[in-house]
Amino acid sequence: MTVSTLSQGIAQHLDSGNWKKIEDFFNHSEFAKHLGINVVLDDPTQPKCEVNEIKRFHLGGLGQSYINGVIISGLFDLVIGLTAIEYAPLGNFATTNVNIRFIKPVENNAFYAVAKTSRKVGNRVFSEATLFNVKNEPCAYATGEIRVGIN
Repeated sequence: MTVSTLSQGIAQHLDSGNWKKIEDFFNHSEFAKHLGINVVLDDPTQPKCEVNEIKRFHLGGLGQSYINGVIISGLFDLVIGLTAIEYAPLGNFATTNVNIRFIKPVENNAFYAVAKTSRKVGNRVFSEATLFNVKNEPCAYATGEIRVGIN
């Protein structure tokens, strides 16, 4: 599938309201499979990305038993980008900025992030996300910007 057909394929599933197919598209992507991320679109206005099985590469590089920041960054990039799915009919979309604020370390256990759109200005969507640990405690916050309608 080419980049230009990506949004078209998602747009087709949007038209039919088939959120499971959109979930499957992302969950079968090389990126999500490699990082162990599961996309959940039970509420498409608040996409969720979760990591339920922690592997060695998820952990910090200094032998710590906390989740590595690069994994958290990738999770935030994906979950924030998912808030732009509703704009797929306009064309391709891409995350252009993510700012992360770490609150506390994410322990060596399952974790997830939930995002939502805060506003849309022209062809830019502004979103925010929170990452939670297995105890449902917030561990990090992120804001991001997605450009939509890229052709």
